Amino acid sequence: MGLTATAVILAAITFDQIQPALHKVPFWVMTVLALAAAAVTYLPTTRPVRGMVVSPSLCFTFAILLCWDLGPAIAVQTLTVAIIAVRARQSLPEAVLSAARFTCALGAAYVVLLIGEPDPFHSGSLTDLANDTAAVTIASLVFTAVYGWTVLATAPQAGGLGGIRERLAGLRDPVVHLTALTMLSPVLAVTGHVSLGFVPLVIIPLYAVQRMARLSQDRQRAAHTDALTGLGNRASLQAAFASTRAERPRHRRGPSLLLMDLDGFKYVNDALGHDTGDQMLTAVARRLTDALPDGALAARLGGDEFGVLLREADTATAQQTAEQISAAVNGPVQLGGLEVEVAAAVGVAVSPQHGCDFAALMRHADIAMYDAKRDHAGVALYQPGTDRHAQRLEVLDQVRHAVTTKDRQAVALHYQPQADLATGRIVGVEALLRWTGPDGRPVPPDALIAMIEHSPVMHQLTDRVLDDAFAQTARWRADGMDLRTSVNVSIRDLFRDDLVASLRRSLAAHRLPAGAVQLEITESALMSDPTRAMRTVTALRDVGVGLALDDFGTGFSSLQHLRRIPLDEIKIDRSFVAGMAGNRHDDAIVTSVIALARKLGLRTVAEGIEDEQTRRQLRTAGCGLMQGWLLSRAVPAAEIPALVAATTATRPADPPHQPRLATACATR
Repeated sequence: MGLTATAVILAAITFDQIQPALHKVPFWVMTVLALAAAAVTYLPTTRPVRGMVVSPSLCFTFAILLCWDLGPAIAVQTLTVAIIAVRARQSLPEAVLSAARFTCALGAAYVVLLIGEPDPFHSGSLTDLANDTAAVTIASLVFTAVYGWTVLATAPQAGGLGGIRERLAGLRDPVVHLTALTMLSPVLAVTGHVSLGFVPLVIIPLYAVQRMARLSQDRQRAAHTDALTGLGNRASLQAAFASTRAERPRHRRGPSLLLMDLDGFKYVNDALGHDTGDQMLTAVARRLTDALPDGALAARLGGDEFGVLLREADTATAQQTAEQISAAVNGPVQLGGLEVEVAAAVGVAVSPQHGCDFAALMRHADIAMYDAKRDHAGVALYQPGTDRHAQRLEVLDQVRHAVTTKDRQAVALHYQPQADLATGRIVGVEALLRWTGPDGRPVPPDALIAMIEHSPVMHQLTDRVLDDAFAQTARWRADGMDLRTSVNVSIRDLFRDDLVASLRRSLAAHRLPAGAVQLEITESALMSDPTRAMRTVTALRDVGVGLALDDFGTGFSSLQHLRRIPLDEIKIDRSFVAGMAGNRHDDAIVTSVIALARKLGLRTVAEGIEDEQTRRQLRTAGCGLMQGWLLSRAVPAAEIPALVAATTATRPADPPHQPRLATACATR
């Protein structure tokens, strides 16, 4: 409001300057050329046009300022702004604001001219020439600076330092064009003073400046437009979001973001080719555009992912719009003579409930979109607390910190004993990971491994577990307990190039013979990449480390593994052992596995023994070792010596009794 009032005051106090100029033919020539330039000024194809429009008409109006003072220049520039506003379909407030910006900038330049008093139409000394040049140059720069400042001061304010940088970057090219036009205006003024016949010669350099402005606008438009679909891109969506937030800073209903992803688009690309895939994206973009409500903006974010900005929508409205878009997009589309079914998942995030900045809303809409895919729901609203990606990153950071700081509270090992079924004596232990979260509650190992297995943190954790287990084994040996320690390794660990080297270093550091430790691998790890797995297994065997096949019987190629892999032990899965006492089929399977292992010279360990009847059946079948709650749950290392002593003093038929604890985290 202050800017417009200032412009009105300037126009009022300089109105009397217009009358003398009306009697000058050169003034009318400049005015006609200025209006003609405004009529042919290049404008973006989108309507209405928002933001700055740089027109060659400024060169003529600035020349009028130099020749006939401020009043005529304001009048002519206001007329050119009106012509451009009509062509660009700008609203009246936008046109008034644009005219006010130019008026204030011309007024600032006029003050400089009054101080410098340049007289470019009369020859003089070099000093006079230098003064005239300096005055006009400074006036031109002041005009550009004031105009740029008014644009920044009156434009929607995008929050934060990033918003300021974005607005300054958007002014860079227009500032260059404004400076070029105002710097050219003295040449135009002098040319008109010498002879009006030379004025048309200025049109060619003006065309060059206009061409430069057009290329700049085209480049800027391309930077905010998806070339394939003609929709906006991520940058345009983010800019529109910032603008919307600035326009309604205190409004209860903020902008909402919808994120849409096509199901099975990769298969269309692979099967029918990328050209057909592009046709599908174009068809989806048309359907999406047709389904948009008034004021919404659609953008292609990349690949088969689209975003929609609803400038003002509550949760119910956003969900309803998402449903409408989903219904419009889904359905068959003709591609190269084939009818391909289009299905999309849409995630919804609403401001301010789900975030106030663009990045937070995008992330939450993305999470909701994957929830929609998972549930086959079509549309899903973001639900706080379901951010699995953030949870995973948080857990990774916690585990990494616990491993690097050797936090014994967060990362600890418990050991579950393994006893000889014939003698009842404990001859080995299995090291089992125990993770305690920051809240003090234990986290099941399977859940923890699932979150970190495919990250570098898994390697760090494995090295920590191996080192701790080897160190404890060495301490037991020093105390006279010759126990073999088994440690589980994951699929990702098995494919590490440095696993064997790391294991060698740890064995050497604790002066532990390789035969005192054993690594347990699963059939799924072997089957994921048999060639790489076999290279690692062979290298481990060369070191002398024992190898056990864990969860035997649950894979798909168990007998093949027994034939090819240099194993020492197979562990019969608890799913078979637990049913032996009451299921003759389980009993037959376990008995057969034990007999087969004996023929192959392999040691057998039965997991999950929880009752005396099962123990007797396994002993009768010739199983080598037992492991389970009947013997002991997994316990801290400090409790192992007492268990070893108890089994040494106990009769073979009577293993030490341990109470059965119904806690998932205590089980293997």
